[in-house]
Amino acid sequence: MWQIFVSSLILSLLFLPFLAWRWRLNLKIAFLSAFIIGALTGFIVSWLVSTSLKMNLAVIILIEIIFILFLASAAILYRFYRDPERVPAENNRVILSPADGKIIYINPLASGQPLISTKGRRSFRLDEIISTDLLPDPAFLIGIDMNLLNVHINRSPIEGKIILQKHVPGRFISLRKPEAEILNERVSTVVDNGRFRIGVVQIASRLVRQIVCYLKEGDTVYLGQRIGMIRLGSQVDIVIPNLDHLAINVQPGTPVLAGVTVIARYE
Repeated sequence: MWQIFVSSLILSLLFLPFLAWRWRLNLKIAFLSAFIIGALTGFIVSWLVSTSLKMNLAVIILIEIIFILFLASAAILYRFYRDPERVPAENNRVILSPADGKIIYINPLASGQPLISTKGRRSFRLDEIISTDLLPDPAFLIGIDMNLLNVHINRSPIEGKIILQKHVPGRFISLRKPEAEILNERVSTVVDNGRFRIGVVQIASRLVRQIVCYLKEGDTVYLGQRIGMIRLGSQVDIVIPNLDHLAINVQPGTPVLAGVTVIARYE
């Protein structure tokens, strides 16, 4: 039966890291997970073969692939639907990350300048994402990329009152394409704490078919409170006013946690 164990490991190590690369997941974690899933699949399929009628090689390989996909999907769904309790480590004059993931850009916006998102070497106007005069000018636009293994519950970056929540239906295309910022479904939320306003934009990807909002216009939110969830892969943008003595606390590539990581500090 050692042949089945080895073939399960090979299939898992060939297939799962490739999917992880396609989905922009951590490859070290992907290889470790592939080894564990391959080993577990090998034990299960070996047991099935030893307790059942004889199977030809094609059937065994098919069963191995089914178990590998099943176990990998179960692991991803478990990671995706996590909703851990979180308490901000700091709550005085801070702006927290609204999402788990990685910072992909920090774009300063001058007075009168439209919202701009940078994808690779090209830049795109984001007028259709946040078409409201309720947001600050000038400001910073910060993008957060979320992968399938991140917690997908989004949280309020400040405490205050929701003065705008707008759902914009759109096309579902890959976020790898620059025009996704304009064409994909999104929900824009603006929170006002009486001193300034913060905009949070939840952007869907091609695999997503629903953005769930937990709150509505007029509701009061506290710092780090859950405001919604995006199903499967996604991106969240946050618009921060250029306040006096504002200090951005992250840079492109910085990993962030919703309701925990301090995006910026102000006086």
